[in-house]
Amino acid sequence: MKILKKLPFLIFFSSLILLLAACGDDDGEGAGSTAKETNADSGEKEVLVVGSSGIYPPFISVDEDGKAQGYDVEVLEKVGEALGYEIKWEFAEFSGIFGMLDAGKIDTVSNLIAMTEERRTKYDFSTPYAYSGATLVVHEDNNSINSIEDLKGKKVGVLLGNNLHQFLEKWNEENGGEIIITPYQDVSGTYNEVALGRLDAFIDVKITAASRIRDEGLPLKIYGEEYLVNFDYGFPFVRSEENKEFLEAFSAEIQKLQDNGTLKELSDKWSAIDVTIPHK
Repeated sequence: MKILKKLPFLIFFSSLILLLAACGDDDGEGAGSTAKETNADSGEKEVLVVGSSGIYPPFISVDEDGKAQGYDVEVLEKVGEALGYEIKWEFAEFSGIFGMLDAGKIDTVSNLIAMTEERRTKYDFSTPYAYSGATLVVHEDNNSINSIEDLKGKKVGVLLGNNLHQFLEKWNEENGGEIIITPYQDVSGTYNEVALGRLDAFIDVKITAASRIRDEGLPLKIYGEEYLVNFDYGFPFVRSEENKEFLEAFSAEIQKLQDNGTLKELSDKWSAIDVTIPHK
């Protein structure tokens, strides 16, 4: 059973113990406690199950020992520590991640998830922990792609099923359908595909693109300064009354990390671009 579904029971059980200790009367009605108070103060940690592809550096990747690392990972670890939760990772292909969330197999998703209008109609999101937008990765010698219009007749890679795939598909449908869109199940080899000329471009989040170009040492560049589209990023949760109280506490901890500069420190550690600056 996922921890978010157990919150009402945990709150009731904690309150009952306090009543018994105070007066020995199990018929009384004690004050409830939040998930943060229940778990952090007891010293006993519950588990927050997080789904991810595990392949989206610098936000999340898996090292040679199988340990998750990256900006998202450290943000979640700090929030979990404050609330009294241990983070457990479940890795799968990105195209199936939201199905796992809907089925209750995971509690949230960590893959730099954009808070799109479509997703907001179905899920509740945490306070944003990152801000960026879409860009195009091209070969460093390619000066022919300076706008999305220049992609017509070109072969462009996308991560299958993510919001950028949906954005590019929609734009393509509305503008003649001339872009050759090539989906990939994961992004691990996509930048090399551009470097080798097998793709003319790859659409990605700018902060991811800048970090990968820097870290992988490939002959690539970002096509320009302007975003194709802006996004705020948060952690999605299934919309329910059972999750509401936990999500409020979860979001409050992210806001604390923003206010005290911790998010900026983590961004400087992992990203080539500051991800903590809200859009104007």
